[in-house]
Amino acid sequence: MAQQESQNYTLGRGKVSFSRFKPGTRKPAGFIYIGNTPEFSLTIESENLDHFSSDEGIREKDDSVPLEVTRTGSLTTDSIRPENVSYFFFGTKDTVVQVPVPAQDETFTDVEPGAQFKLGVTDTNPAGYFGIDAATLTVTSGGTELDLGTDYTVNANLGTITVLEGGSVVKGDDITVNFAVLGSTRSRVISGSTPIEGAMLYEAKNPKGENFHYYLPYVKITPNGDFNLKGDEWQTLPLSLEILKPEVGEAILMNGDPVFN
Repeated sequence: MAQQESQNYTLGRGKVSFSRFKPGTRKPAGFIYIGNTPEFSLTIESENLDHFSSDEGIREKDDSVPLEVTRTGSLTTDSIRPENVSYFFFGTKDTVVQVPVPAQDETFTDVEPGAQFKLGVTDTNPAGYFGIDAATLTVTSGGTELDLGTDYTVNANLGTITVLEGGSVVKGDDITVNFAVLGSTRSRVISGSTPIEGAMLYEAKNPKGENFHYYLPYVKITPNGDFNLKGDEWQTLPLSLEILKPEVGEAILMNGDPVFN
């Protein structure tokens, strides 16, 4: 009697890492662990051209040729790191190094009490300044210096001024803010319009079942649903994968752990 192979009942767990390609190539620049991924799945669909024999009786299928195969996937991560957010935004992540900026004036015209104003917004700096020196900031209107906490408030990290209702500023007044910017660094993600291309590695760490590791040499990442910025649940980033066949090799490679001699 032939020996029956043992079953491999599996409870899947594992770590997903992704590497963008080096510029101008399809070579991984270096894999970065995405973080906790509650969901990660692959989907493969095929389309066949069927042939039927019609010589007698009912038509019966006697051949079938695959015409195409589509490989996709999806994953969800609750690790809300700038790099992961950049995947969702078709974007890029970088670190902004803000050099100190000496004191300068910025005037806001025809203001309305209750409104918030962002300092330093220009075409070349659309998000404005962050990290204002609150200790030296002053606000004037009609040549009179306004009172902090009575006429306005400052969010130094965000770089905003809020004109308070009930203060000395009335609708239609102009205000002038004198401020300096402190030296700082901050993370930044800028959205784009091109899917993120790279390679993906899945390292299995199953609590039950043999480990099989997956390598996807050519993947495009696109957003797949809602990124809830506010709510009563953990934030998650839903991502779709388009798994493509590279110029050399195959689209999906599954390997088990090595067994040493």
